[in-house]
Amino acid sequence: MNLHALDWTIVGFFIVVLTALTLYCRQFVGSVVDFLAGGRVAGRYLLTVSQGLIGAISIIANWEMIYTAGFPSQWWLMLSVPVMLLLAVTGFIGYRFRQTRALTLAQFFEARYSRRFRFFAGLLSWVSGVLNYGIFPAITARFLIYFLGIPTIWDVAGFHVPTLPLMMAGYLGFALFTALTGGQVSIMITDFFQGMLTMILFVVILLFLLNKFHWNDVISGLQTAPEGHSLINPFKASKEEDFNVFYYIVFLFAQIYNARSWQGTSGFNSAARTPHEAQMSGILVQWRSFTLQLCIIFVPLAAYAVLHLPKFADVAAPILTQLNAIQDPTLRGEMTVPLFLTHVLPVGLMGFFAAILFSSAISCDNSYLHSWGSILVQDVILPLRKKPLEPKRHLLLLRLSMIGVAAFGFCFSLLFPLKQYVAMYFAITGAIYMGGAGAVIIGGLYWSRGTTAAAWSALISGSILAFGGLAIQQTWISLVMPALNAVFPHSAWLAAHAAKFPVNGQTIFFVAMVTASLLYVGVSLLGPRQVYDMDRLLHRGAHALPEDALAGSVNAKRTWGQVIGLTREFTKADRVLLWVTFWWSMGWWLIFLLGTIYNSVWGTTDAEWSIFWWIKTWVSILLGIAVCGWIVCGGVKDAIALFRDLKKQKASDEDDGRVDPREKALARKEG
Repeated sequence: MNLHALDWTIVGFFIVVLTALTLYCRQFVGSVVDFLAGGRVAGRYLLTVSQGLIGAISIIANWEMIYTAGFPSQWWLMLSVPVMLLLAVTGFIGYRFRQTRALTLAQFFEARYSRRFRFFAGLLSWVSGVLNYGIFPAITARFLIYFLGIPTIWDVAGFHVPTLPLMMAGYLGFALFTALTGGQVSIMITDFFQGMLTMILFVVILLFLLNKFHWNDVISGLQTAPEGHSLINPFKASKEEDFNVFYYIVFLFAQIYNARSWQGTSGFNSAARTPHEAQMSGILVQWRSFTLQLCIIFVPLAAYAVLHLPKFADVAAPILTQLNAIQDPTLRGEMTVPLFLTHVLPVGLMGFFAAILFSSAISCDNSYLHSWGSILVQDVILPLRKKPLEPKRHLLLLRLSMIGVAAFGFCFSLLFPLKQYVAMYFAITGAIYMGGAGAVIIGGLYWSRGTTAAAWSALISGSILAFGGLAIQQTWISLVMPALNAVFPHSAWLAAHAAKFPVNGQTIFFVAMVTASLLYVGVSLLGPRQVYDMDRLLHRGAHALPEDALAGSVNAKRTWGQVIGLTREFTKADRVLLWVTFWWSMGWWLIFLLGTIYNSVWGTTDAEWSIFWWIKTWVSILLGIAVCGWIVCGGVKDAIALFRDLKKQKASDEDDGRVDPREKALARKEG
């Protein structure tokens, strides 16, 4: 095994603390709204740390992408800076969704459109979500097995027992324990503890790697990449097929179109104390991610340099030996970076990183189990019932649904053969729901003319296009190609694409989003004219709720002049934070804009790009250290306040995700 006794002690300590926190949170869950949304009393810093924690499978997906695409991927991501900034400071989608006080997105769909649409959207979201989640357990478990150095097969009394299902059952069981015990309360608190330590430990690991591998050596290793696949210069990576410029343009479009669409963290979307707190957590996330993103970027690039530079042949030899022993090429790609770390991290730091990986796996899975289990009950089962569920029975049904999601993930992971990049699989399975959901959400929250017929058209079209693309991708070699060859036996195009479907998941996603948007607008404008009462939906004006407003901010509304999202809810400190965030982000975008223009006209060398990436790395490290202390202190304060408020709060049993049909009738009548 790769872990020393000290390392196992560190991992064990993490597990004990997480167990204690989970059990402590149990006493604060007394209602459905506590279990689903943490009582809606979470502060901005608690949400920033707990919701922003990156899962183990996301670490794997990002390492896989960056190992393939290098620094250029980070350059083209800077294209999205103004958009991400706008989404954060204006609270786009998040602010208005919190105003609706819906516990799930599909509950908002019922209020805005119809109960039948809620059922369909909830079912579609659940199918998309559980399929997306289905690969999590196996990939995460393999990650842990290879990183920890645990044998893949155990000989027990003459029987060969595979380690994979045992590891899956172990970590899934713990994730299920945290989700079932305290619902969204225990998820937020345990994720905050994990996120707090992750922020600190990522800084330490990053500094260690930068000290162990000289920057110039890393750059030299990256320069061994083939022509047209530069891992340093974004303008010399024209032959990259999957993670190219178009990939990031679609990513940018999807960030706007699908803001808050994905329901893998639906409990966090409803948990903020006020809509303004939800908005501020989105701004703070811009600062929290510095060291996390940097560590995720630098680790795979250091691994690439070690595995390709003769200078590190002695370090690379045992890593390559283990990689070559893995027969599945997809699994080999996923395990490249984890195996690199097992050979470079020292005792102690190895234990801390193993604890981070285990914590990341738990935090990701408990949120997904909670979300998809909740959505099945809230948006598929409840709309079919005429009478409300008794609270205890409601909570029992939610817990049983989460157990069902865990069982599905366990079985699906063992049986489904992943044949593409993890990020691409995420794109296509997510598109089953998000291909049409974005148009329905944006139209429903921001356009009073959007109709129920338009919502049906958008969601169905996006789903058909996305699911059809997934089906063709997965059956291209086994079913589609043989059928096409039988009809077109001499086709040169088919011969050239015999091994792989020529359209990747990101392109399919883009087509689905555009089609759904056009249909939503077109059907709304061409159909019978309908106008919805948005003030009633968003609890504004005469329908405002005092518990959702801050002192001195009665019915705060945005005006046209509030370009970057300032409202009367912003304190002086909030305004300073918003302006600093705005100018900091726009400064980097200006660098991107000028750099793109300069490179397009005159071009630059790898040496010049090396200097740029070195400066950006150290600026991010130094700023990340300062930000880490600030956000952690705020999160501790918010966690204490969460327990205090939950103890005082008496939630209504009627606040369980149902929509009052009288309110819907009034909204349509007044419109």
